[in-house]
Amino acid sequence: MKKFFIITLITFSITTGVLFYTVDALDKTDVIDGKLNTIKDELDSRYIGEIDPLKLEEGIYKGFVAGVGDPYTSYFTPSEFTTFMESTTGIYAGIGVQMMLDKTDNSISIIEVFENSPAQKAGILPKDKIIGADDTKLDGDDFEIVPDLIKGKEGTSVMVTIYRPSEDVEIQFDIIRENVVYPSVDYKMLEEDIGYVEIRSFEELTYTQLVEGIQILENSGAKGLVLDLRNNPGGLLHIVEQIVDEFIPSGIIVSISDGKGGKQDTLATELYNDIPLVVLVNEQSASASEVLSGALKDHGRAKLVGTRTYGKGIVQTILPLIDGSAIKVTTSEYYTSSGVCIQGTGIEPDYVVELPAELMIKPNLTTEEDLQLQKALQVLISEME
Repeated sequence: MKKFFIITLITFSITTGVLFYTVDALDKTDVIDGKLNTIKDELDSRYIGEIDPLKLEEGIYKGFVAGVGDPYTSYFTPSEFTTFMESTTGIYAGIGVQMMLDKTDNSISIIEVFENSPAQKAGILPKDKIIGADDTKLDGDDFEIVPDLIKGKEGTSVMVTIYRPSEDVEIQFDIIRENVVYPSVDYKMLEEDIGYVEIRSFEELTYTQLVEGIQILENSGAKGLVLDLRNNPGGLLHIVEQIVDEFIPSGIIVSISDGKGGKQDTLATELYNDIPLVVLVNEQSASASEVLSGALKDHGRAKLVGTRTYGKGIVQTILPLIDGSAIKVTTSEYYTSSGVCIQGTGIEPDYVVELPAELMIKPNLTTEEDLQLQKALQVLISEME
C-alpha cells in the first residue's frame, strides 16, 4: 500500500499553469496507512467484483479533499480535469448538439443543433432523440454517459442512431467529429425594436460572442435589450467582469475578499454601451450570473425581472497538479458594488414574477407563455419611451 501524504501547496505558475508542491508526511501517517491497508485487505478478500487500484487511489484524494466539507471544493482526476477545462473554453471535439433529458418518455432529446456543426451537416434535427451511439443502446437512464460516447478526438468517427418522432423512423448517422464552438450566447430580434440575448454560461468565448451578438442586433434596429440569465449556473469571473464593464461607465464591478482581510475591487472603464437593459433571472441564476445582475442592479443600469437568484457568492480557484489532476478550492467570496455578499441569500429582482409549475418544466416556452419575458418586455418598453 502506498504511503499516504498530505500535499503542501507552495506556488502556482501562471505562465506554465503548473502547481509545484512539496510533500510532508502527516503526523498520523502510520495510523492512516494502517487503516487503508486494512480496508484494502478486506476489499481484496471479500468484494465480489473486480477492483481497479487506480480508482481506489483516486478515491483517497477525492475523499481527502471532500473532508473540507465544502461542496464547491473538490478533486479532479486527470480525465475529469481535461473535461472541465474543455468546458470552460467553449471548444470541444464532437458533433455539435445540445441535449436534454425528456422526462415525459425518459429519452435523450436534441434541443439544439449548432450552426455549421458535424451534426447539422449530417442532417440531425432539433427534437430528434438519441437512442444509440457506437452500438450502445441509449435512453434517459444513460443521459450522463452520452457525452463521453459522442465526444472524441477531432477527425474520428462516431455512429449515432436517432429516432425522429415527426417521421416515426430510426436513422443512423456516421459522423466525423470536429472541433465545435459551444454557443454560450444566443440572440434574436423581438417586436418593438427589442433585442433578446440569452447567456447560458460564462466561458472564454462568451464576451466575444456577446459583443458580436449585440452588434448584430443593434444593426438590425434594436433600441433595447432583454438579457436572459435564467438557469445560467455561472462560469469564469474575469469574463463576467468584462461583460459588466461593457454596460456601466464607472465604479466597482465586483469586490473580492479572501476572508483574511485582503480585498480587491474590479473597476469599470469609461467606455460602455448605454442601450436600455432589462435582466431576467431565476432561482437557477448563480455565481457569475449574480455578479452581472447584481452589478447592473446596484448601478441602476438595469431592472431585474423574475425570481430570487440562487445565492452563490463564493469564488473557486483551480489549482492544477503536476500529474494532470487538479483541485478546485473555494478561496474567496465576492461582494456586489453596494457591499452585499449574496452567499446563501441571492438577489431579489425588482419585479418578482413566478412561472406556473407546468411551465417551469416545459423545455421551450413561446414568447406568449413566458410570463417573465412578457414582464421584462413591458418594463423595457417603458424604459425606452
